[in-house]
Amino acid sequence: MTDVAKFGISRLDELLGGGLDRYTENLIIGRSGIGKTILAAHWAAEGARNDETVVYLSTTMNKKNCKAYLGRFPFMEDVYDKIKWRFIRVDPKFVLPLTREKIVEGLRATFGMDGKDIDRVVFDSCTDLELALADPVLYRRALTYMSDLSYDYEITSLWIEEAPMQGEWSSTKNIVDSVIFLNLLRTQEGY
Repeated sequence: MTDVAKFGISRLDELLGGGLDRYTENLIIGRSGIGKTILAAHWAAEGARNDETVVYLSTTMNKKNCKAYLGRFPFMEDVYDKIKWRFIRVDPKFVLPLTREKIVEGLRATFGMDGKDIDRVVFDSCTDLELALADPVLYRRALTYMSDLSYDYEITSLWIEEAPMQGEWSSTKNIVDSVIFLNLLRTQEGY
């Protein structure tokens, strides 16, 4: 395994110094519809293509619409079924009172495997966790526990967050190692 977790998009990997550093927490943030999920899925597909164990945890899609949406992209060809897709609805009753043990137990049950067997994780979207917990202190604590687990198990993680239309971003950016902000770039030819 290389020292970086590539996206499989040459120009982006080049700009990132080869890809995301291994065993780090990373965040893709951007407005609704900008391409966060597609970029994260591309990263997951690249890992699966390189025989890494990849878990994609989605709080925004179900099995059927995920396959219909992400499964149709050419970069998913031959690897969609290699990714361990997990579909959940975040419900605070399963993690409150919030403890490290409950987070570990919940993630182990959701992933269906031990963390030491996972190379890459996509968490799409941590915005749903923030909304479900409805408390910035609890949210930061949950992120910290999840981040600690990724470091303990040497997992490279990619989190997706919806950027607010106005106001401040959440505190996720303060916990991760790198942030990729997606935005439209207006040029003379259009976007």
